Amino acid sequence: MKTKEFEKAIDALNLGIVIDEMKLNHSNVRQVTGHLENEGVIWNEKGEAFSTDFEWRENKEDGDLVGVFGSSLERNKLYDLKFE
Repeated sequence: MKTKEFEKAIDALNLGIVIDEMKLNHSNVRQVTGHLENEGVIWNEKGEAFSTDFEWRENKEDGDLVGVFGSSLERNKLYDLKFE
């Protein structure tokens, strides 16, 4: 699949997903990484989705962000892509 096909399929989900990275193999998409506010999503070359929840950790003293931690990836058919 080409990048435009993945972009259209992700937009068609109408969830406001931001695409962070596309990994290519000879101009075909191999993997896509994206995110929502508190959830990360990774798609494989077939458009099958895997997701993880983000946990924001802040410094207890001043409230500054210490880091963002994710749980392990789980298969999530809610985000599977449908190509035209």
